[in-house]
Amino acid sequence: MSKKPIEFDDSLFQHKIRKLAKKWNVDEKEFIREQGALFIRDLTRFVPPYKVFPTGKSTSIGSAKDKKAGELAIEYDLKKIFYVIESKKFFTALQKRFGRNPVYYGKNQIGAGTLDDIAAMRAFHNKNRNTRNGRTIKLKQIQKMVVSKTMFKKYYAKEKADVGIAKASMAEAALKLNPKTKVPVWVMKQMHKSTGTARVAKIGKSWTAVFKAIAYGLQHVSGSTIRIVQKGRLKAMETRLKHVFKQTAKQSGWKVR
Repeated sequence: MSKKPIEFDDSLFQHKIRKLAKKWNVDEKEFIREQGALFIRDLTRFVPPYKVFPTGKSTSIGSAKDKKAGELAIEYDLKKIFYVIESKKFFTALQKRFGRNPVYYGKNQIGAGTLDDIAAMRAFHNKNRNTRNGRTIKLKQIQKMVVSKTMFKKYYAKEKADVGIAKASMAEAALKLNPKTKVPVWVMKQMHKSTGTARVAKIGKSWTAVFKAIAYGLQHVSGSTIRIVQKGRLKAMETRLKHVFKQTAKQSGWKVR
């Protein structure tokens, strides 16, 4: 998605929310604020990383297993573009002999060259990234750059430190509408790197929740995923409003079914 803001037309969804607010006679602005935060939270569940595709009625933004899945995905991606040499001594010998030229072991080419610094590894990584989703493309063995195990571990540590930024951008937007939104610690720690905003604004004669999030990985919350979340949120809203109405009625001494 190349760090582009999420954009989708939810005018029908917003209309249904306002209709529910009027039906059950609740404060439209506060209802929009509350439901907007919950809608963003629900969407955040579908933002990578996740161990398995989100299903059911869970409200968790992400678990420790989801974080681990993200870290493993990064390691898998890096090994699609780097060939790791376990022995530092052997790597040093290859580097001295071949440098940035094609690397051979015997008669077989095992890489396109050697790299031994973080900046060069990052440049090669970015060069072989899919600009839409940030994932790496799979290179042939002779196209991979040869690196030592030590350098691979250093670079991997830097990359996995960013796991959760996409979720954090969405969670940050949800918190702008509702500071009590539950956010896992590992996602919360990424908010200093994320970009997510949200507000409730008067557009025409109606209140509307507006949010923006920017990060790789957000392309997973478009199309059919958004429709699934909207459908679930509308159902949850109506159930909650019926419950609130019944509780209010009982407190007023009315008989309710």
